[in-house]
This record gives sequence, C-alpha cells and structure tokens, in this order.
Amino acid sequence: MTRSVAFFVARRLVLLVVTLFAVSALVFVVTRILPGDVATMILGQYATPEDLATLRRRLGLDQPALVQFLHWLAAMLGGDFGLSTRFQLPVSEVMREPLRNSALLAATGIAFAVPVGLALGTFCAIRRGSAWDHIVSGATVFAAAMPEFVTGGILIVVFSTWLGWLPPFAGGNDSDSIGRSISELVLPVLSLSLVILGYILRMMRTSAGEVLDSEFVKAAVLKGLDKRRILLFHVLPIALGPTLAVIALSIGWMAGGLVVVESLFGFPGIGRLLVFAIQNRDVPLLQTITLVVAAVYALANLCADVAQRLLDPRVIAR
Repeated sequence: MTRSVAFFVARRLVLLVVTLFAVSALVFVVTRILPGDVATMILGQYATPEDLATLRRRLGLDQPALVQFLHWLAAMLGGDFGLSTRFQLPVSEVMREPLRNSALLAATGIAFAVPVGLALGTFCAIRRGSAWDHIVSGATVFAAAMPEFVTGGILIVVFSTWLGWLPPFAGGNDSDSIGRSISELVLPVLSLSLVILGYILRMMRTSAGEVLDSEFVKAAVLKGLDKRRILLFHVLPIALGPTLAVIALSIGWMAGGLVVVESLFGFPGIGRLLVFAIQNRDVPLLQTITLVVAAVYALANLCADVAQRLLDPRVIAR
C-alpha cells in the first residue's frame, strides 16, 4: 500500500469515528423528543406512579439526558453497549442472533448481486446496441425501479402461492433441514438483491463501454493482443473502479432493504429488531443497531475507495 493510500485510509478512519459519534448523538436526541415513556411502555398504562418512578430510577431515566448519553458513550468505549430497556438483557446478547441472521441474508444477497451484475454489465457492454443488450438492460432497470416490498410480494405470489415451489416465510429455525433453510432464503435474497443488481449492471455497462472505446484499448486490438487478455487485464480493472462505489452504496442501501424484506418474510434479523426498538423506545438497542449499520456503510465505502485506487493507478487519493 502506497503512502498516499495509507494516509487516505487513516483520514477516513478518523472521519468514521466522528461520524459514528454524530450518529449516536442524533439518535439519542431524536428518541428523547419522541412522545411516550420507556417505563410506561414496559409496565403498561395502568402502572402506579411509584412503580414507574422505581423503574425510571433503576434504568437511569431520572438522570439528565446529557448524563445518560455520556454514561452510555463511556460504557460503549469500554465494549459495553448497555442494557436493553425492553428485554432487560445486554444489548450485545439481544443482537447476537438477529445480527448473524441479517449478516447471512445480506452476504448471500451481495454474493448473488455483485458477480451477476458485473457479468451481465460486461456482457451488455461488449454487445452494446444488440437485442440481448436491450432485453437484459430493460429487465434489470425494471427490477431496480420496484421497491423491495413490491418485488417480494410478486415473488411470493408467483413462486409460493401459484407454483408452490418456495416457502413464503423465512423463520430462520435452526432445527430445520439445510435444504429447508436454503429454500427459505431464496425469496428474501432475490427481493433484497434485484434492486442493487440493476444499478451494478448499469454502472458496469457504462464504465466498461467507455474503456472499450478508449484509445489504448483500440491500440491493443490493432496490435493483435488476445481479446480475452485485453478484457481481463486492461478493461475490467479500470471499469471496476466506478462500479465499486456503486457496490459500496448498495451495501448501505441494503440496510434499509433489510427492514422491509425481513418484515415481509418474517425473517428474524436486525431489521425487525430495529423496528421493535423504535416502537418500544429501547434507546441503547436502537443506538447500537444504528451504529452497526453506519459502521458497515462507512467501511464499505472505505474499502471501495481503496480498491478503486489500487485497481486504477490514475486515481489519486484525495
């Protein structure tokens, strides 16, 4: 890694820390101004004032907002993300299983969308203007234009209700067979990945087309170099640069898609847990989930920028 890239990574890591602090502070402030009370949500509307006061004191809700935030921040820096006010369990314990499920769902969606999008984008760039180019590009643009809940609903109707090939829900039950678990993931993965696949394909098609039209590629063809070698070692490394930025953004978009897809298919992931935390004003849980999502988004963009600079020497770290 060159010195310029190392400096760029260090600067972005500092910015990442500042961003996570700002996100945590914003979430804390927003949850404080929302209507409702955590103690009332836990004990119910018929709880006595004495019980409510006791619970607020035990949860530290009777302290000033700034003191609560500083206590949470100090504990987080020590590796303690606090106690879920709703579950009365450590946040890390509450998030362990949903985070693992969402990571599996997102990783499977990325593993499907990225290589397929890159391959189809390269295919369309090579055959620009052909019937295949119009068919593939049009189909993926149509898929990308539909939100996840529409795509998921159509997939459930077609492949579960009409054809009966796949289950409509993904319960994430570990006792099920491997085949059943895989079949439950198919529809959620397709709903989550079809949107980003279209963006990846369009960017790869555009980038690869521009590189194919460049002078150095034309010169390489005139010199008689093998077309596969030109494509693999000259076109793809440069065309991948701008596409990596779209892939990184797509990983961030997946966080929002997880909420919709997991709710639609009943998948026990971090998206459904986020909705639960918002509904119950579980501030420590909400803050931690938000920080995890923000960190994944920022790290994905950092990795994409570094990879772009390593793939294309013409790109200079800003």
